[in-house]
Amino acid sequence: MTNSNEYIDELKKAEKEIDNYYKTNSLLKLPFASAAWSFLCFVEDYMIIRTMGIDNLRDLHIQGSEFLVDLEHSLSWLIRTCEPEGQVPFTFNEHNYQSANDLFELGKKYESFVFAYTLSKQNWIELKVSDFTIQPTGDFFENYEYEAYNILIDANLFVEASSSVNFEGFPIDVIERTLRVVGDRFHYKLNPKMVSDTITFLKPLFDEIFMFPSEWTFSRYTLGDFQKVFQSICAIAQIHWGARIMAMQRGCEAMGNLDSLYVLTFEELLRRIVRYSSVSKEIVKYILNDLTYGKGTISYSELAMRPLIRLNTEYYAIVPQVWICSSPERNFAALLNRLKDERVLYRKLASTEKESLMRERIISNLSDQSFRFVTGRVTNLPDVDLAIIDETEKSCLLLELKWFIAPTVARERIEKSEEIEKGISQSQIFIRQTQN
Repeated sequence: MTNSNEYIDELKKAEKEIDNYYKTNSLLKLPFASAAWSFLCFVEDYMIIRTMGIDNLRDLHIQGSEFLVDLEHSLSWLIRTCEPEGQVPFTFNEHNYQSANDLFELGKKYESFVFAYTLSKQNWIELKVSDFTIQPTGDFFENYEYEAYNILIDANLFVEASSSVNFEGFPIDVIERTLRVVGDRFHYKLNPKMVSDTITFLKPLFDEIFMFPSEWTFSRYTLGDFQKVFQSICAIAQIHWGARIMAMQRGCEAMGNLDSLYVLTFEELLRRIVRYSSVSKEIVKYILNDLTYGKGTISYSELAMRPLIRLNTEYYAIVPQVWICSSPERNFAALLNRLKDERVLYRKLASTEKESLMRERIISNLSDQSFRFVTGRVTNLPDVDLAIIDETEKSCLLLELKWFIAPTVARERIEKSEEIEKGISQSQIFIRQTQN
């Protein structure tokens, strides 16, 4: 029988082979600007095909969340391995397109290995090599605790948001009037009113997404500043996506692939965002820098936290679906937790204000009921986050409040499991005390 050391050696060997297989893809031989542009144009095609026929925001959000996770590894391989800079090709190359497809599919498969190895290194599961497969010992998915996070999220959130969006408010006529299609290219004139109308169109969704107080202040800007900048870029992404669909309907060849990304210089991007957001130039610079992919040393969920792509010293790219599919406040909170100068400020604000925000929202949603609400010390119990008392039924519901940054990868699930464990232990104290 193979002993544990042999198992470990086999797993390490398999891990090394898997970790380096991506290097066989020909895109890795190109400079970053060429490789990233080719790859991101492909994934925009992938999403436009995948989302055709979906007409509600909830399903689009689900597709989008998976899409961002699927992109993480492929794009990180490119930025880590390719020579920096290079030229943006702006021309279709069939070989590069196929390589982009292969790299994207490889990145999707690689996430399963990352998930398994991360859990194994935390001793949540055991792995073994069997012929040409890596298998977990036992059935990890027999227990469903790992899905608890999904249960904690209100599935109707995006249904309600989508029902509030006035789809007639999207500036289709304005875009169509300036849209020009020639062969496989399309172009339109972006203007402040177009962006303003799109922000208004998306307002019900933004109201659901941005829940933290806009007055929260960090070392260089407020959360309100960030919200305005993000909304402006997201509006540009939505307009560009819409313009591409209109161009396709007019017969634009190759689905308008060559113009699928919104590519512009940093100076033009800065000028537009300052104008559209009404945030000062200095602050917009700070925010754009924080949102630029590859800045700093962040290694986890980089694209979700930093969705602005710097192709080279001249050009930046707004990838429409990366912005449209983003959960900005969740990702911004994750980013703040990894920025040294912001982490302390964010955690201080979060620890002092999150619980009161949650409490206020729960009480507000139940304001039409005849409940009594109590917080703090209750008889012989520890401090209670919130007690909901029904005098008629002589019943009381004790709530232990926890506000989570929804995890998307194995590492984040492990971190959040520790927080849930604390909440469970507190709840168990309540149970024991009420039984005595």
